[in-house]
Amino acid sequence: MKTYQLILLFILSLQTGSCQNSKSINPDSNMLTDRIPRSEYNTNMTYYTNKSLPGTTLEEMLSNTTAEMITFLNTIPEDRIDYRYGSFKWTVGEVLQHIISYEEIMLEVALLNAGVISEKKHTVSYNQNTTIASAIGKRKSDLLAEFKSIRQKTEDAFNSLTDEQQKRMGTLDGNKTSVRVIAFCISGHQTHHFNVIRERYLD
Repeated sequence: MKTYQLILLFILSLQTGSCQNSKSINPDSNMLTDRIPRSEYNTNMTYYTNKSLPGTTLEEMLSNTTAEMITFLNTIPEDRIDYRYGSFKWTVGEVLQHIISYEEIMLEVALLNAGVISEKKHTVSYNQNTTIASAIGKRKSDLLAEFKSIRQKTEDAFNSLTDEQQKRMGTLDGNKTSVRVIAFCISGHQTHHFNVIRERYLD
């Protein structure tokens, strides 16, 4: 094969890869996620954003996420809270505590990136173990109350942000992201772990 043909194939392969890694923006979509430009987040953020609940606005999406949370928690039997499906696996209660704790972290990151707050509280030092540490001894009612509390803070915070603050760029766990994309990560993170509970703990 001639040199210029090899060069042409190389250029085409780069263009194909770029198309596969980009997101088409649909300004007429009734889903806000479809109207967010690719420049507002890294590709690996889609692991959670693609799992977020539907909504044409942040307020609607978070409201739907809250409704799903309440409905799902009510389906979990009380005697399953301390159940783990294998050695060294989290209990159901620990999974729920992780979702709650990590939402606190994501919300704090969002507000830091938006310039609303400057003091770090939850993001100073955390890992998987610290996000489940406070689950010991909690019942389903305790977790539901805590879940509702942090979600109300999340909804109030995002609903109070201006359009400029929602689009302000920052990072989450080292990933480039706008503030509003973090809201979709909160929703998708919940969906991800609820699916794990359904598949591994409730069958």
